[in-house]
Amino acid sequence: MLGRLVKNASIARSGVYFLENLPVQLLNRFIGPADLDKPTPEQLKTLWPQVVALHEREANNIEQGIYPLSAIQIENPLRHARSFIEVMGDGLRVAWRMRNNKNKDFKGKAAQTASGMPEYYARNFHFQTDGYFSEASARRYDHQVEILFSGTAGAMRRCILPVLKRDTTGAGRWLEIGCGAGSATRSVLATFPKARLTALDLSASYLKVAQENLREFDNVDFAQGDGTQLDYKDGTFEAVFSVFQLHEMPREEREKLVAEAFRVLKPGGVLIFADSLQKDDDPELNWALERFPKIYHEPFYANYSKDKMESLLKRTTGVTAHTELVFLTKMCWLQKPSSSAES
Repeated sequence: MLGRLVKNASIARSGVYFLENLPVQLLNRFIGPADLDKPTPEQLKTLWPQVVALHEREANNIEQGIYPLSAIQIENPLRHARSFIEVMGDGLRVAWRMRNNKNKDFKGKAAQTASGMPEYYARNFHFQTDGYFSEASARRYDHQVEILFSGTAGAMRRCILPVLKRDTTGAGRWLEIGCGAGSATRSVLATFPKARLTALDLSASYLKVAQENLREFDNVDFAQGDGTQLDYKDGTFEAVFSVFQLHEMPREEREKLVAEAFRVLKPGGVLIFADSLQKDDDPELNWALERFPKIYHEPFYANYSKDKMESLLKRTTGVTAHTELVFLTKMCWLQKPSSSAES
């Protein structure tokens, strides 16, 4: 019964975000790039059955007790409406940057902050205002992403929970690399109250909003830092995870991040990455992967799409990873061998 309610509510929620996507598409069409192609009806037909399957998967996870209903954040309708108005207001600026290919458009405090960041990071990813360098951007971000993915982004982020449930004790010190505004963080904290999680991000602005969003939890610490240069000793954490981080990094930086994540993981610990589907993982969806970086500023996505995540983990850690596809998300995870297994 609970599973059916969750599935139906999730599908209805996807319908709301799909409708919110329509005016965004109109903005992009009339203000955005002039040569922007629309997906064909045949291409779009491949998406909806997978959206339903994703929500069925999540409903089953909740009904089976793999994670609690509280792992899903239910939006306040009034707050959601206000957020949508803000997103649409910013949509005009986003569409203008798309048309003019303005991907390093910063002003005021955001410009000052961006100047001290790594070159690959100091840009308007997705053409969003202020990039990752303002609290206003952080407050809009999750709503923008849910509109982009028709209300499935949260469910895709939560694909890591069953692996963490099965392959960890649910306790000890854990690390999240690239926590953003705290969406994936929330689901982990709600599911594993005995874990002590460090939520790390390069953006001080996003970290501040994450702290606001997660203030009811007392099992989390926040740290500003670079995932490619972690300030932790070897073998510090029982679990390390990162969600939708790798595709926004050049290949060399991706390799550094994976190496650092593996270094700070304890022997026997679990390392999980969840990120975008990659080329030919699901050939029916290759069109979506090709279209995405053409619309939104994602300069490293084409390379990421061809550099298989399982190959990245193998060449960087020496360990063969497990792989699972969850709609537009690909998850790879591995367990760090014990010293005896390595010798």
